[in-house]
Amino acid sequence: MKITGLELFHISIPFAEPYHLSKVYGTRYDAESVILKVHTDQGIVGLGEADPLNPFTEDTCASVIVVTRDMIAPHIIDQDPSDLAGLEYMLDQAVNGNLVARSAVNMALFDIVGKANDIPAHLMLGGRYHDKLPIFRGIGSGSPEEDIVAIERELARGNKCIMIKMGSLPVSDEIKRMIAVKKKYGDRVPFVVDANQGWTVFEALAFVDGIRDYRPDLIEQPIYHKDIEGLKRIKERSPCPLSADESMQNLHDAATLIQEKAVDVFSLKVSKNGGLAKTKKIADVAETFGIKCLMNSMFEFGISQAASLQVGCTLTNLLDFGHAYGSVTRMSDDITDFDQNISPGFVTVPSGPGLGINLKEDKLKKYTKEYLKIGEPAE
Repeated sequence: MKITGLELFHISIPFAEPYHLSKVYGTRYDAESVILKVHTDQGIVGLGEADPLNPFTEDTCASVIVVTRDMIAPHIIDQDPSDLAGLEYMLDQAVNGNLVARSAVNMALFDIVGKANDIPAHLMLGGRYHDKLPIFRGIGSGSPEEDIVAIERELARGNKCIMIKMGSLPVSDEIKRMIAVKKKYGDRVPFVVDANQGWTVFEALAFVDGIRDYRPDLIEQPIYHKDIEGLKRIKERSPCPLSADESMQNLHDAATLIQEKAVDVFSLKVSKNGGLAKTKKIADVAETFGIKCLMNSMFEFGISQAASLQVGCTLTNLLDFGHAYGSVTRMSDDITDFDQNISPGFVTVPSGPGLGINLKEDKLKKYTKEYLKIGEPAE
């Protein structure tokens, strides 16, 4: 089997409702991704998805398309897609960084090999440990009263864990938000606080001091991603575990965070971390050093969500209160049938071959803003 060509689709789909993150990322109204089809001479097509979000990632949709066209495609066309390790190593030598573009290719290769052998991708990663995983749902920045309304809506949908976006309001207001939800829900609902780099170290320390008696279950990426010393200071003072997201892009980042004892948890995103193989490797290293993993997401459609689930179901060092497998439910539409795996509060691992999802061609066509064909894809 050989790779004959690639197709790239730059898509944009609005959120069901605007989503406010931190002051770094502002309010988002739609999600943009690059969908990849990798074609083979046996008619098997692998699906991949790149989910850049600058400045969270250095990549953009435009850069993903250019890097795939100019740096990735020449190295994989005419190659055997089943040589997963060999192609991954070759691209490591040929492409510097650009993990989001790399992730889409890696997803597509796993999808091809799984379809060719009629096995789910997780069997190529060591096998399934979980049949299903709990889902958390994020709420945007708001007042304590608005938070309660949003949380009640998510609990009614069956979600058992809530991520609260912070990092936009004054820290004194964020402390009031945390205290309000903990007073109402106590330990009945796990809460993750995500400031998305929105605080200074001083502000983050003020927050952990202010919520000491009303602590969340996890604080994620409160400060600038390169400030490892700052993360260490926060971890030493925090009454709850600290997670790295933007600070944890690749295996080198993981090694640095472990060596510096800077965080307790790694936030994994298959699109951010470069695909299934690289994400699995990071998770295995984390387990060796007693670090838990949170399966998180960018603004993802069903291909990335399925790829993430294929990795997540194999891990034994996951946090037990919830993971980000509800991204497609935040969108007004999706290009796949991944939502059929979602039930109230949980996501079930698909048993189909490859990534285990199907593409809706009519939806892909509807939401495509830009199209590029490389090589000789099958018609």
